[in-house]
Amino acid sequence: MCEIILHRPSLGELSFRQRLLKDPETMAYNHAYGGTIDFPRERWSDWYARWVEDETGERFYRCLLCPETGEFVGEAAYHFDSEFGGCVCDVLVSAEERGQGFGRQGLALLCAAAKENGVKRLMDNIAVDNPSVELFRRMGFRERLRTEEYVLMEKEL
Repeated sequence: MCEIILHRPSLGELSFRQRLLKDPETMAYNHAYGGTIDFPRERWSDWYARWVEDETGERFYRCLLCPETGEFVGEAAYHFDSEFGGCVCDVLVSAEERGQGFGRQGLALLCAAAKENGVKRLMDNIAVDNPSVELFRRMGFRERLRTEEYVLMEKEL
């Protein structure tokens, strides 16, 4: 199994994110929110400035990279969300790379990066039928809220 790292992508490497968000199998978990997401090249520069180059601490984005192969396997991010009153995280692994422990590794790396960046607590609102709820539990997150649509998981860092 490859030990992944968080990789700060170049602007051109956002083509991976574009493919990831466009893949129906990868985005199947997002069915309640519309499934795949359009991420056209003309939006990359603005998005990159807000997510990758952010210096406010409100946003963080990295690709999950397997250094052995040089291939991206997913992405990890967090951002401050006023609705939830804290940082909401996201770890997304390509459908073809699932089942190899990359989600667990990515979540651990993201928690460590967030803590290093001064974030005290991470949350994620996960669709109720998404099996990653159990991954978050195993990684020390606790259920803060459950609705008909999502489970809000939370971890003190």
